[in-house]
This record gives sequence, C-alpha cells and structure tokens, in this order.
Amino acid sequence: MLHPSASIRRGFTLVELLVVIAIIATLIGLLLPAVQSAREAAQRSACSNNVRQIALGALNYESAQQRYPTSGEGVNFANGKDTLNVNSFFVQILPHIEESAIASKWNMKQPYWSPTNVSLATAPIKAFMCPSNGISQDAFGGSASSGGNFGRSDYMPVAYTDLAPVTGIRGKRSGTTRNSYKEGLLSYNQTSRVSSATDGTSKIVIFFEDAGRESQHPGKREATAGGATEWVRVRGGKTEVVASGDADFPAPTGTDMPSNKTVPNRWADPDNSSGVSGPPNEETGTRTQSILNNNKNPRGGPTTCPWPTNNCGPNDEPFSTHAGGLVAAGLADGSVRFFSDTLDVQTVRQLVDPRDGEVMQSFD
Repeated sequence: MLHPSASIRRGFTLVELLVVIAIIATLIGLLLPAVQSAREAAQRSACSNNVRQIALGALNYESAQQRYPTSGEGVNFANGKDTLNVNSFFVQILPHIEESAIASKWNMKQPYWSPTNVSLATAPIKAFMCPSNGISQDAFGGSASSGGNFGRSDYMPVAYTDLAPVTGIRGKRSGTTRNSYKEGLLSYNQTSRVSSATDGTSKIVIFFEDAGRESQHPGKREATAGGATEWVRVRGGKTEVVASGDADFPAPTGTDMPSNKTVPNRWADPDNSSGVSGPPNEETGTRTQSILNNNKNPRGGPTTCPWPTNNCGPNDEPFSTHAGGLVAAGLADGSVRFFSDTLDVQTVRQLVDPRDGEVMQSFD
C-alpha cells in the first residue's frame, strides 16, 4: 500500500503530447529553411572555388603558351564544317589545376576514347563538378570500356554566340555564311591571347556553369575523323586536320561513344563546349525570355522546349540549380561572377563576344 505522501506518477495526456509535437514541428519548420539556405551557401561557395580554379587554369595556360586554350569546338569557315579539337578545354588545363598526374600520362595526339586515354578520362575531378547540381541522373558520364564511368563536367566553355544585336534572336550561320555568329575568346584554332580580348578580360566570359546535362546523352557530332565533323589537333596556333585512317585517332567502341556520337557532359569530350544561342522555341520574333536557365520550369522543360532538344534548358546552354536563378561564370581575367537569369539578353551577348566594342550596361 502506497504511503499517502508518496508521489503519484502519471504520463502525458494526449493534449500535452500533441502540443509538444506541434512545438517540435514548428521549430523544424522554422529551422529547415535556414539549414537549406546554409547548405546552398556552402555549395555555392564550393562551386565558386571550382570556377575560380578553372578560370585561373585557363589564364595560367595562356601565360605559359601565350595563347588561351581552345574551347573544344568551332567552325572552319573556309569549308563551313563543324570542327572539334582532339583535346577538350578541360584536358588542356589539367596541368594548371593541380591534375598533373593525369596530364603527364595523357596522349595529346589521341582522343579520350583511345586505349591510352580512356581510363584517365574516368577520373572524377572535383573541380569540374558543381555540388549544387541536383538534376543529373548520376555523378558521371556513362560507362567506359576500360571499366568505371567517364568523369562529368558541370561547366561549359563558350565557343561562340549567334545572338543578334537589338532583337536577341538567333542568327544561325549557314555553311560559310556567318550571319550573327561571333566566335568567343577560346577559338578552336587557338588564335586568342590576352591582347585579343579588346573589350577587357574582366568583361569577357570564357565559360558558364551548365549543370544538369544527362548521363551519356549523345551530342550532334560524329566521333570519327574524315566525316561531316572536322577533327583537328592544335598546338601553338598550328592546326592539323585529322585525316581518315589516322593511326592516333582510333575508331571508338559502342560502349564509349553511343551511336558513334560525342557526349557533352564528359570533361574529356570537346563537345562539352557550346554556343550561347538561346532556346529554339524563341528563334523568331523578339526574345522574351532569358538566355541563362532558359526553359528551366517545369523540370524537364515545357512541351515547347523539352530538355532533350538541343539548346533547351541544360542541353548546350548556361544552366544551374542555384537558389535565386544564379549561374556561375569564369571570366578571361581568372575571376568569378554569378549572373542572374534575368540578365538582359544583349548583356549576355556582349559578355560572350570578346570584340563587340559596345558600351556594356552594368551587370551587377
């Protein structure tokens, strides 16, 4: 029998339990946005460090070679052919971003799917991957015949822009006719130096973030020498066209190059370079939507511009998943900028064209 003075234990009532649960839920609701904001801030900072490392790598390359690296792609206007460099922009800067272990083993005469290079191209290089990328199907660029997966890149070297002044509409080149086509600073035939940046290196974007490109999504260009795509080796400004049957340009396996096409989301693939053209569903009339993060909603793109379509969303255009619609960019002076996806179309065009000579409006 309990003594009258003994304490009587009792549990929580249902009402008290519900109140406690409600308080905890409220606290979680208040703290979660702050946690998510802090996580995104950390990821954005990491992305900024990547962009700075890549931009400085390009600038250090220019200092050593007296020429900027190539973007990876371009157009030979002597014959109107799409042109790809044997080595991507990212392969060229490897020695300048503390990746000399890979660079020292890389055969610069051969494409990345060659027996010598293919296993090196599977390296996941942290500087080439933005931690904010929440769209890619996986962390890498598809299976390699040597085993493992190809390393991914979430950044897009700028080859050209073909946005027209005033309207912002795409003026596609046609064969040897340029129309609105203007080459970026990273020319495919390596003709650009710091002195070529007549608009000022602090006002020229040499690469944008392009996060979200799908794993092993085939590009438009053939991975074969002597075909519709012209492959070239460039060193010190000297260009050599790769002929069919070249011993240093082996035919790729189906595993490495699906449908014998390039794969733009791999850091070793020169087709990860792109032009800044805007979405194809706005190639007539007057440009109404932004060039950066175009057709980002809904995820996967609208029916008028689904992401598998070239130039829609992350498919060959600047794109990111950062909060606030910000897109990271590396400039020719080695600096880093985050641009809003509301940035005026003409300002984007001016940032990409290194020699437009126009007075640029503020982009802060």
